[in-house]
Amino acid sequence: MKLLRLEIENFGRLSGYTLDLRDGLNILHEKNGWGKSTLAVFVKAMLYGLPASTKRSLDRNERKKYAPWQGGSYGGNLEFSCEKGKFRVERFFAAKEADDEFRLFDLSTNKPSAAFSQALGVELLGIDAEGFERS
Repeated sequence: MKLLRLEIENFGRLSGYTLDLRDGLNILHEKNGWGKSTLAVFVKAMLYGLPASTKRSLDRNERKKYAPWQGGSYGGNLEFSCEKGKFRVERFFAAKEADDEFRLFDLSTNKPSAAFSQALGVELLGIDAEGFERS
């Protein structure tokens, strides 16, 4: 799998952010507090979703931690290529996990695709979200 592009509508402190990834090594060189860790969690959220949690601590509840500071819905999209083709996954998160939105599009047709389910990260990478975090 290869990441191609990401667009963050709202996610934590990042809003209206687009990143086109190139072949080879891509480096983000930004100041502390810019949102590099938030960006990494966004990629994980696009692949795995954001699980519901009853934990009050923001460090232990990503759904609350990355809710946009300015309010409203949050999420965005991630374009990727793999052996099945090129796709765009769109996820938007709500207060309740049951109200989250997931859509997958085939970029060659720009039509909805059923090539992968909401368990996208597991299907593409063969590891769960916890394994993704550790890698």
